[in-house]
Amino acid sequence: MKTRIHILIIFLSMSAYSVTVNCQNSPDSNSLVKRAARETHDRESASLQHVPGVVTIKLREGVGDFAKQFGTVRFGIESLDSKVADFQVNRLEKRFRFNPAKVRAGLPDLSRIYKISFPENMSLTKVVQAFSSDPNVEYAEPVPVYHTADVPNDDLYNQMQHLPQIFAEQAWAIHKGENGTEEIVVAIVDTGVDWEHEDLQSNIWQNLVEDADNDGQTMEFNGTQWVLDPGDLNGIDEDANGFTDDLAGWNFINSSGDPNPIPGNPDGAHGTHCAGIAGGATNNGVGIASISWNLSVMSICVDGGNGFPYAWDGIIYAAENGADIISNSWGGFAYSIADQEAVAYATGLGSIVLAAAQNQNYTEFVYPAAYPGVISVASVNSDDTKRTIQIITLQ
Repeated sequence: MKTRIHILIIFLSMSAYSVTVNCQNSPDSNSLVKRAARETHDRESASLQHVPGVVTIKLREGVGDFAKQFGTVRFGIESLDSKVADFQVNRLEKRFRFNPAKVRAGLPDLSRIYKISFPENMSLTKVVQAFSSDPNVEYAEPVPVYHTADVPNDDLYNQMQHLPQIFAEQAWAIHKGENGTEEIVVAIVDTGVDWEHEDLQSNIWQNLVEDADNDGQTMEFNGTQWVLDPGDLNGIDEDANGFTDDLAGWNFINSSGDPNPIPGNPDGAHGTHCAGIAGGATNNGVGIASISWNLSVMSICVDGGNGFPYAWDGIIYAAENGADIISNSWGGFAYSIADQEAVAYATGLGSIVLAAAQNQNYTEFVYPAAYPGVISVASVNSDDTKRTIQIITLQ
């Protein structure tokens, strides 16, 4: 068994963070539906919190399995098809991308969760209410929009006062991440990671099942820069996880195995910043030191500057591909039953899910930090008092 608890204790001390765990039992389906309805109460300004023109529906067991449909959408069920016509639904597809081979008893059934698209001038509330009332639908809800957690710009932020503050040297005298008996993988689900960075590259997770040329690596230095190993880029999904040539993670924005940030994204450096705090190369004479002291960083790009549309696919990918810890420095205010199920799926596969409590002094719940099963992380000042710009979400 991996010594994950010891590593987690060290990792959660990152940047002098204060931690709370949302550990209440998940509510039943009826209470979830009522809660979702309450939190989506007739918001025609929902574009600030929800994706316009898109709704999640979870079909009841036995209704059927439906392939992706564009243009003309048809369930073959009169009550559903009438609503499709009423709201001009023009797209149907699975809400989450997941690997059926990883499914086992006790995990949420993600296969019954779909998203439907319709003209953006349609009322989200009316569409949700209509599909929620259908006997073939377990629940319907809008799709939340998420944003990066703001990075503080005060002068002390980059001076790393947190390492002595959390007694990092004393912790390292007991255990360093690199000394574990098994590899510990921290997934950074964010705006992408500059995996060629000189202070990250040596700690970047490599998917060695995709090592087609059997040279023991999936990235190499070509004399000028680090690149994905050309001998492994063969267009074959060797590990059968549904992602071809995911040698060092995955980029959900451009559907490639290069998880670098998307050019032009104003928040593109955010994921690299988070990766550096969590797993920057330590004791290498370059740049910063990270609290983990050389764990593996799984790089996952889920945002190109448009509201983290693939955040939950990224979490699912991380869990299915063996991430021990999944770090999410982003969030929003909208509750989602489907997203809660994705959390349960990831933790059910054995991953520990962390999320930022955000960097403003909000009085509302922030998700995913406030979901049951997620460890909510907030920062403290140099004197260990709660930062006034940040709230610790409790549930």
